[in-house]
Amino acid sequence: MDIKNKNYEKKHSFLDINSYSISQGLINFSVGAFGSYAFFFYETEMKLNVIFLGIVFAIYSIWDAINEPLLGNLTDRPFKFTARWGRRLPWVVIGFFPWILLYILIFTPPVINGSYIPWITFIYVFIIIVLYDTFYTLWSVNSEALFPFKYRDFQERRKVSGIRGFWGVIGLVMGLLIPPLIVVYEIKETYVLQAIILGIASLIFGILMFPGHREDKNLTELYLKSPSSQHQGITFFKDLWSALKKKNFLVMLILHFMYTVLTSLLIASLNYFVKYNLKMESTALFFGMSGYLIASLLSIPLWIRVANKVNNNKKIMTYGALSMSFTTGILFIANSLITLMVLGCFVGLTGAIFFVMQDTINADVLDEATVLDKSRTEGTYYGVKFFIGRFADVFKFLTLAVVHISTGFIADTEVTQSTSALIGIKLHMSIIPAIALFIGAIIFWKWYDLEPKKMEKIRLKIKELDS
Repeated sequence: MDIKNKNYEKKHSFLDINSYSISQGLINFSVGAFGSYAFFFYETEMKLNVIFLGIVFAIYSIWDAINEPLLGNLTDRPFKFTARWGRRLPWVVIGFFPWILLYILIFTPPVINGSYIPWITFIYVFIIIVLYDTFYTLWSVNSEALFPFKYRDFQERRKVSGIRGFWGVIGLVMGLLIPPLIVVYEIKETYVLQAIILGIASLIFGILMFPGHREDKNLTELYLKSPSSQHQGITFFKDLWSALKKKNFLVMLILHFMYTVLTSLLIASLNYFVKYNLKMESTALFFGMSGYLIASLLSIPLWIRVANKVNNNKKIMTYGALSMSFTTGILFIANSLITLMVLGCFVGLTGAIFFVMQDTINADVLDEATVLDKSRTEGTYYGVKFFIGRFADVFKFLTLAVVHISTGFIADTEVTQSTSALIGIKLHMSIIPAIALFIGAIIFWKWYDLEPKKMEKIRLKIKELDS
């Protein structure tokens, strides 16, 4: 039996899959911790002007969006180390360690003569978050791009996607539940302490993650002998246009964008809701999120079984998007910690469908793109995906700024917030993100067409391409 047939759909060990899947936990850690505390820290603790802060974070998000397809395109080509170490592992290692350090530095703005100077703080936070996300992009894009290349069997993909979902919830636990146990509102030093503790935990998980990012040796050899290895990178705009002309990739991008709007706004809103609507300490966030996280963990195995039984990725993802949109919308009626916990269970139950299916959908779309391009450039496509997704952060930061300004929100615990300001917090926590995902679900259901029969044909063509 030749190398290709023997290894094309090789099944991987449970340890290998878990090692690779830890990366999703670290990605979600970044989404949770950075999304919850970066903007919140500089608005409510550093007391920076929300208009200028929104502009700083929006500019950062635009830069971040641009650098992701550029780095994805750069790392798609073979290098001298590719034959020995594979295409992705070196970049994962290079980007990972600076990323941890920079998360800590986010919460250590410079003190000049015993005080913080606003314009220096603005410059500092901009530089640090740009560097933070550049190194994050370098390792996370290459980690995600490895998925469709390494895991070829459709059922194994669902299994890996589900296990990545499990680790994704663990990452959210790190990013959302640990900091509230450490952070004390109005005490800046506690933000630094949580960053150090999370940095150490991330370092441990990162070391465990690296072995799963080694590619199968024979697949690397096939890649180096294939036309795909001749990819030397093309211009950013040409690459972007080529990707966006593919209907299913574009539809997947829209759904990903809307899902990112939902998760980023929801996560960013929770500290505001706990501090100002509930008037509770940050530890309340631990209990408020526990329902969401427990429901997610418990339901992931269920959704893996359902997905394998239905065997239609489009149908499961559509149901997941519609149901998560609905459960997020009803968060608007939350008025206590108990209701937040209960309603959070429903968001977790429906959100687990996304955890199980998102990597599988991405892999299906990139399989089709590989056939259409006759070349494997997964890093470029994931870079373009993150490029579009990062504009969700622009939407988030501008939404927070616009809602807070228009509703009269004042970042001061000594001031009683107006009714409109408290309603505004609920709006950007529930209604606005729910509408966004509902729109994405309808578009996905209407125009996405990668269903089982079509995917079987694509898999056969990929086998021919890799030969």
